[in-house]
Amino acid sequence: MRVVAVVVGVLVLCALSAFAGLTAGINLNPQSTVRFVPDWGSVGDWVSGVGALLAVIASLYMVQRSERFQLARDSEQVMLTQEPSMAWLTLHIACKGLRSCTVMDLRIGHGGKCSSLKHALSDRNRGVFPARLEPGEMVQLDWSGRDLIPTLQTICHLGLKNTEGLYFEVVTGISVHRFGLDTMTLEELQTGADAFDVSLTKREDGLPF
Repeated sequence: MRVVAVVVGVLVLCALSAFAGLTAGINLNPQSTVRFVPDWGSVGDWVSGVGALLAVIASLYMVQRSERFQLARDSEQVMLTQEPSMAWLTLHIACKGLRSCTVMDLRIGHGGKCSSLKHALSDRNRGVFPARLEPGEMVQLDWSGRDLIPTLQTICHLGLKNTEGLYFEVVTGISVHRFGLDTMTLEELQTGADAFDVSLTKREDGLPF
């Protein structure tokens, strides 16, 4: 875009200089200058042509920019691993591509509904986002004991009839990566919900708990 701005600036400066010189010539020596006054219709054609050229240049720049963004998004590879541990829930978010990525948020959703888990992170994981990961690096998130309650409540507020189809979303600076919940993860969440008396699905009376 900087190149386009420079080209436009140079063309505008040249046009202004030409018009200023023409005006000065007409005012100072009209008899000798008036014969060289251009056909303004022709000038209009030139201006239209220059405008069309600039439009083409701007379009090419936007196409190249879009292609670079698409290439960066396609080359970004993020993995989310759900592993058994001593905690109720442990997740690993890893950068597996050839370029670094910045993880902005972790969300949980079902269908078209989705909620951020930033507020539901355990105390030791609070403030972890945004997390910049170089290729091969990862960030670990775990919930143990009562740390799991905010996450269970977040799921509950989605108002689900069942937990089938729940998914995690890892939000980066340029894309969103979706991962379905493993059967083991669903079982751990249900076990935690039973332990803390939290319903993961909407009750018949319409209340979340």
